[in-house]
Amino acid sequence: MKVVKLLMLLMCMSTITWAQKPVKYQVLFGNKALPKKDKLELDQFISSCDASFPSRKEAANFFAERAWEFVASGKLDTATYRFNLVNALDTASIDAFWGLGVISFQRKDYPLAKQLLTKGLISDPTQAFMRVDYAIVLLSCYIGGMDCGTLAEADAELAQALKDEPKNAAAWMKRSQVAYYQEKYELAWAYFHECRTLDMLQMDLNFGSQLAEKMPDPKGIFK
Repeated sequence: MKVVKLLMLLMCMSTITWAQKPVKYQVLFGNKALPKKDKLELDQFISSCDASFPSRKEAANFFAERAWEFVASGKLDTATYRFNLVNALDTASIDAFWGLGVISFQRKDYPLAKQLLTKGLISDPTQAFMRVDYAIVLLSCYIGGMDCGTLAEADAELAQALKDEPKNAAAWMKRSQVAYYQEKYELAWAYFHECRTLDMLQMDLNFGSQLAEKMPDPKGIFK
């Protein structure tokens, strides 16, 4: 799972709002009591896992992998339900908070995404790749004119992620974008080239063109 989840997925929007969805398809079951039918289904699922896996934690890990597959294929409702089941099996599961945070970001509910990823990082602050996703949410809040994130906060999170994982090319790319919005163009180029050196596939060439309009590439590579 050594990938940045928000960067690997396409933006997918549903025609149905969160509030209209059945409780089972809402993040953490909408923090509501499940209807009788859904509660029975959940109890049967957990009983089945208890009979089939050595522990609920192992069951949670197995179903988390399946949930990420649904996210990658854009089936966000199904993925939400699966991550809800993961959380029911193991309330300490990092994947549940991470996955539901990614889905909330995809739905453009940045405050909820921030809340969920915060819970994940509190549980395990060493997750550098999740921290990059958290920084992406903060940056998106800033770009969207929302009060759920600032450039300084995003930069601090990316700096910490790079301290923990110096070769994280995605983190260098996002830090370059943060520096761009801070109007620190020379620094933005330096971070951009760090990304290029580590993994060219993580580079945002459209952003590189935007940066070049503000300041020519000091290395003369990008025109």
